Amino acid sequence: MAIQVTCPGCLKRFSVADKHAGKQGPCPACKKTIGIPKLEDQVVIHEQVEGPVDSKGRSILKTSRKTDAKFQPLVAGVAAGVTLIAFIAAFLMKGTDSVNSLVVLGIGEAILGPLVARGGYMFLRDDEYEPYQGSQLWLRSGACGLLFAASWFLFGFLLIRFATPEDIATGLQMWMLLVPLVPMFLLGLVAGYAAFDLEPANAVMLFALFFIFTGLLRIVMGLPFVPGLVLSGS
Repeated sequence: MAIQVTCPGCLKRFSVADKHAGKQGPCPACKKTIGIPKLEDQVVIHEQVEGPVDSKGRSILKTSRKTDAKFQPLVAGVAAGVTLIAFIAAFLMKGTDSVNSLVVLGIGEAILGPLVARGGYMFLRDDEYEPYQGSQLWLRSGACGLLFAASWFLFGFLLIRFATPEDIATGLQMWMLLVPLVPMFLLGLVAGYAAFDLEPANAVMLFALFFIFTGLLRIVMGLPFVPGLVLSGS
């Protein structure tokens, strides 16, 4: 059973599942924290039907059905095309000097970031809230994606604070990799939460998707999945 809620700030009306009864949460429109009524506090009001009716007094107006297609072929096609181009460029740059490799990686991350954020949000968002759409969605996806890309620079900045280039080339112990990886994922979590109001677990999953994509991009270029990760025998 859904609970009808009206935000006292912006007067936005929406519904939430009864499992949230008595809790607090952000308004999907203005983001102001509001209280969800308890089940026993609800008052059911039967309003008179307005508009044209048939001979039996029933409304003949068709109700508008909310469409929320999570899979959008156009967006998926663009994302797949850009991803393919990024991987082809990475493959063609395989074996080039480190400066050019870093430039290609930076460009690829900056392009893939907003697309991964945009696509992942539609699957990981909370279905009980109205989704971001249009230009607002793209702006949030862009900001989130750029923060995702910046997380790799944060990783590199922290890594060179305590490891030499020689150590990174020969391979680091796992605990040493966790030192930059943890802040990197925390930044991804904050980006997903701030941009899309995702639950922490879903925000981490969204960033993990980007992390995997960019790690694979590094492998195509002949680089380790993350700097300092050298598997035995490689």
